[in-house]
Parts: sequence; C-alpha cells; structure tokens
Amino acid sequence: MPWADNGSLDASYLRITWRPPASEAADAVAFAYTLPLTGLEYEDGEAVDSPFTDIPIEPGQPFVRVYLPQSQVALWLEHIVSACAARGWELDWDEVQSQDWANAWKAYYQPQWVGSEYVIVPSWHQHSPTDQTHTLWLDPGMAFGTGTHATTRMCLNALATENLSGLRVLDLGAGSGILGLFAALRGAEQVLLVEPDPVAVDAIHYNIGLNRLGGVDVIAGTLAHVPQQRFDVLCLNLIWDIIAVEWPHLQPYLAPGARILLSGLLPERRADVERLLAGTGHVPKRVTEADGWILVEVAHDPPGA
Repeated sequence: MPWADNGSLDASYLRITWRPPASEAADAVAFAYTLPLTGLEYEDGEAVDSPFTDIPIEPGQPFVRVYLPQSQVALWLEHIVSACAARGWELDWDEVQSQDWANAWKAYYQPQWVGSEYVIVPSWHQHSPTDQTHTLWLDPGMAFGTGTHATTRMCLNALATENLSGLRVLDLGAGSGILGLFAALRGAEQVLLVEPDPVAVDAIHYNIGLNRLGGVDVIAGTLAHVPQQRFDVLCLNLIWDIIAVEWPHLQPYLAPGARILLSGLLPERRADVERLLAGTGHVPKRVTEADGWILVEVAHDPPGA
C-alpha cells in the first residue's frame, strides 16, 4: 500500500484484485510487477511454517491486489482486464481514498486507562482526561504497542502495581517504547529501550521527545548489543521463540530481586515456559491470562530468599 507520508500520494487509487488458481499464483504476481504499481499485496496459497511465531498461519485463497493511481487507470485498466480474462482469472476493483491508510486507523485508537490513575493518550488528541504526571502521550507510528493489545495491556497493568521509583528498567523488543516509557513516567531512574526495527526506533525517539522524559536511552539492536549491566525490572513482550533463545543470555542482566515480565505467550506454552525457567532456578510468581494470551511474572530472588 502507499505510505501515508509519501510526497507523491494521490488522492485516490483503483484497488484491483485478481484471483488465480494456486498453480498460477507465481504467474499472477509476475504480471503485477509489469504494472506501474503504487502498492501490491498477494497471497500465494502456500502454508507458512514460521520459526518466529506460535500463531498458525493458514494458507488462504490465492489473490493478487494492486493499487493503481487514478492517473494510470485510463492507460492500464483495459490491459489488466484483458490479461486476466485471457487467463480466466476472476477480477474485481473498487476505488479507495489515500486518507483511508493515513488516518482511518486513528479513529479506533482512543485513550487507554492503565488502572485507575494512568492513561495512554494518542498524540493527536489535544487533551488528556487526567493530569500530565499521569499521562503518557504516544504515537506508535507503524510500531507495535498502543496499549490496546492484551499482551501490552497486561504488562502495563503489572508495571502499574510495581514501585518503580529509582529502579533500572530494560524493555527488550520495545516496539513503540510504550512499556519502558510508562516505567519512566512512573519514576524509573534508568530505562533502556532495545529494538531492532528502525521504523520502531524512530517512533521511540519521537515518543521520548513527546513526553520529555529523562533517563531514557535507546539501542537499535538486540540483547547482544546491550552492555552487561544489572536491571531491576525487565519487560519482554515478545514471542515464545525469541524468549526461549534470549532467556539464558538474559541472566547476567538480572539484579538481585529483579522482576521479569514475559508476555506475547499463548497459554499452551505455559509448560514450556516453566521448563525454561526451571533451567535457571526460576519459577513463575504469577500468570495472568487475557484474550487468549498469558503474562508470566518472574522474580529473580537471591538464594535463600
């Protein structure tokens, strides 16, 4: 799809979709690349076996969808219709407005309360329903983390119950930065946000400035890029596959008594998480479930505690 901030964005586009049989999906995509496209989507009908997610990705009906600027419709629509008809591919189209991509989603992102005191407010809202010391302004851009997803919401609620004053916080896979920035708002002395996606890193820097928060640092990378130091609170709102790999490497970063939030987990992974924790002498202190996801809270208690 077109980027919302693309300087050449047209006012409207013709969204054209054709549906080939699975055996012709590659040809259908190849044909799309011969066109003056502004955006392209496709489903090849093949099952996806991703090593980085527990969410099953089922194969769907093959399709190719292109976004044609209105300035190109007169030149190319007849050609597309003829080519699809010759192959027997079902075809349909409709007009879409560019502002649908740029702004429509914002209508669904409203202020989100965390407990009864704090609120996450989208940056394009002019007012907060509470005072500034209890408001986190946020523009997620294209990064994960608005406070609406169950995994993020559970982490925020857990952070809201901790006394974070003067503590050191690590947010690994920070996305929009929402968890670490919320910790900073609540008085954390040092917050380190670690995120490999450059788009998300840009959103994090924007949100730091938006809230004028001090003591917050950003690393564009992964745990391997974090200088060894001890943290009192660690947030890993990731997925099982990444948590399983990073957990052994995380141990030198745990201060005595550290609290660790493990989220982005499906309930059926609970036994796997418990085995992973047992390997380093840890047990879950609390498990919370919401909307088909779980949050596992872990305490790094010193021996004999």
